[in-house]
Amino acid sequence: MTAAQDSGPPIHEELTQPRRKSERVTEELLDAAIAVFGERGFEAATVSAIARRCGMTSGAIYARWANKHEMFEAVVEHASAQRMLLLIKSVDATPAEKLALLGANLLNTGRDDTRNLWIEACVSASREGTSDAAIVHAQEVEARELGEIVDAGKEAGLIDPSLSTASIVLLCQSLGLGSFLALRVQSSERPPPPDDEWSALVARLISAIGPTT
Repeated sequence: MTAAQDSGPPIHEELTQPRRKSERVTEELLDAAIAVFGERGFEAATVSAIARRCGMTSGAIYARWANKHEMFEAVVEHASAQRMLLLIKSVDATPAEKLALLGANLLNTGRDDTRNLWIEACVSASREGTSDAAIVHAQEVEARELGEIVDAGKEAGLIDPSLSTASIVLLCQSLGLGSFLALRVQSSERPPPPDDEWSALVARLISAIGPTT
């Protein structure tokens, strides 16, 4: 082996290492932004607070996004890729079981940062002067994914084909947003129902959209 061959890693590795580091930093910033936007809301959240959350400076953010609005759109897109629907959709289960898993997950508080961000994104989408393109696109993607699950259930004879797919999808999305809002403002004196009771109710709702025969 010559001295030139033993001088270090290949050139392409030297080029990709900074890129990978930049991608990791971007993901850290987006994860921090999910928490800050969810906790404080769009208006109260600041670029400096997001940067401090992961031990960086505001310059790291402005090197990637022109302003807070642009970062918020990127955060919504980042959060949409982490939604439980995408995880459950790949599970080896029947369409009805997938809907039941989604329903049972509504009481799971382990993903509250993402859910808080999602609620704030929906609220921000209705405010004049904020871009709603990201949240509208994410909701449309979710609706498409849910629609595919429902249609697969109809083809398998597990869901009544006479029921509107669009109506079932809207019901699922409404339950997702509504249940989280209700839990977020619920007092500690009235805790959420036990998981088994909630799952039993979800199972009853799923059976209600099954074939009438």
